[in-house]
Amino acid sequence: MSPLSRLFSPFVSAVAACRARWLATPAALLLFSAAVSAQEVTKRWGPTEPVSTYGHRFDSLFNLITLLISVSFFIVLILLLVPVIRDRAKPGKRASFDHGNSLHDKRFTAIVSVIVFIVLDALVLVIAMRDLREGFWNDPLPNDPEVVRVEVLGQQWSWNFRLAGTDGEFGTPDDIITINELTIPVDRPIDMNLTSKDVIHSFFLPDMRVKRDANPGAVNEMWFESMATGSFAILCAELCGFAHYQMHGEVHVLSEADYDAWEAEASRLALLGYDENDAEAQWAWAWQE
Repeated sequence: MSPLSRLFSPFVSAVAACRARWLATPAALLLFSAAVSAQEVTKRWGPTEPVSTYGHRFDSLFNLITLLISVSFFIVLILLLVPVIRDRAKPGKRASFDHGNSLHDKRFTAIVSVIVFIVLDALVLVIAMRDLREGFWNDPLPNDPEVVRVEVLGQQWSWNFRLAGTDGEFGTPDDIITINELTIPVDRPIDMNLTSKDVIHSFFLPDMRVKRDANPGAVNEMWFESMATGSFAILCAELCGFAHYQMHGEVHVLSEADYDAWEAEASRLALLGYDENDAEAQWAWAWQE
């Protein structure tokens, strides 16, 4: 045996032993596959259930677009494969092709384009505009006593939240100020004013299916209403700097009774800790409808 063979002999033997052991137990792969159920895969990689009142609209539109694109893809694939198979080279026959300049080809292309525009583009546009009018753009009434108003100030790299407190006015000592944590009640409209302290951020609540940019020098508005209690992710969906990945938090949705108790205690603590000389905390603005 050569020196090189002696050098690699232990490694070859080890690989052969592992291979033999694996082939001797083919059930290992089946057991591993069975351990990962379809439900677990869906929970890990699939979208969460929408929590907001209009979140299902966005899911339905997304599924519709995916279906239309998938069907269109397979139709186009078939239309491309048929000529390839039909006109390919055969024994005694050369492959044929054309540049699609005939009147028949032009008419076919025009008809397909019109169908795609009407079935895909126009249909999706009509449904999207309807959902926006009835959901995302259907802001709660300004004088609705059930509305909870929140001012959101984005900055590199955190979300600042301000609730008006028990007096219902912003910019007063009992304002509830939190960082990267927002507490709201369930089954009540949450109306938000958003702006930014530095660069463009994007306030994203994936479980609520709602997202809106926070722009410096402007105040944007958005709203949602949670149908379930629990804690849900807050993300920034706009690349806002090198620490963009750190800009996340949680929204805690409480029952009505728990929220009332939390608001009263948080306002009391805010009054106790109020410092009129703390310029960083005085970022409230007059609410904008």
